[in-house]
Amino acid sequence: MRIAIHSATTNVGSVEAVVAEVRRAADAGIDGYWAPMLGGQDTLTALAIAGQAVGGIELGTAVVPMPLRSPFALAQQIRTVQEAVGGRFVLGLGTSHESITRDLFGEIWRPPLKTARTYLEQLRAILSAAEARRSAGPVTQPTEILLGAVNPAMIGLATELADGLVTWSVAEATIGGLVRGAIRAAGREGAFRVVAALPVTVTDDPDGAREVIQARLGGNDKHPSYSRVLDREGVRGVAELSVVGSAARVRDRLAGFAELGVTDFAAHIVGADETDRRQTWELLAELSEEYRFNKWQ
Repeated sequence: MRIAIHSATTNVGSVEAVVAEVRRAADAGIDGYWAPMLGGQDTLTALAIAGQAVGGIELGTAVVPMPLRSPFALAQQIRTVQEAVGGRFVLGLGTSHESITRDLFGEIWRPPLKTARTYLEQLRAILSAAEARRSAGPVTQPTEILLGAVNPAMIGLATELADGLVTWSVAEATIGGLVRGAIRAAGREGAFRVVAALPVTVTDDPDGAREVIQARLGGNDKHPSYSRVLDREGVRGVAELSVVGSAARVRDRLAGFAELGVTDFAAHIVGADETDRRQTWELLAELSEEYRFNKWQ
């Protein structure tokens, strides 16, 4: 399992801050950096800039909302970013949520499953046609496309049409049940990426850390897709799903995700103070090295 960072700096910070965070992750030996796209920076552009400044780390979106780009416009931008970062970019793509699409993006909300199927098919076709026409210039590997999926129908679609899936606020019950079952049913074992993003805090005060996590990230719990996940997981909010506690406790939870078939764990670092944040970064760096070493044993 690869260890990555999931960060919302693209939503709330500067491009300079994104570059600095990507550099910190790369310097720590962490394998990947995943960022959402919502109301702040253009994440694709920010990752292209960061990727030119910092080498040796995979860069991914988690996720680009489909309403923000037509398939043609996104395909064009993907190819540009991929060339800029030397083939290290992975596209995470999602339908977003009805309230965000309507109130923030000012777009019409369309049936998500049908929309995702049509969009993925069109995007694949455009990218394939573009590569077939390419007669000169840098050649990079085809971009992996992961679908944001946390509930049964979308998970099934991901196993049918995507190279993997990316989740937020999803834990063992969903991954060990729905995700593993869908991958097995589709015959995609060993050839399908599962990127799981959750808040992580190494701390001596788990209850305090969960209060901070819920205050900062609990707003997503109200969206219907996440509400269904919380019911399935048997919890009241994202804080209860989070990976929180001593270094040993965090290490054990992440080992459990690896055993369930998660290929990439994207840690969203949340800390009540600098000590918690530093401890979390240090443990993730250790785990990244350990998992990379053990892969070849």
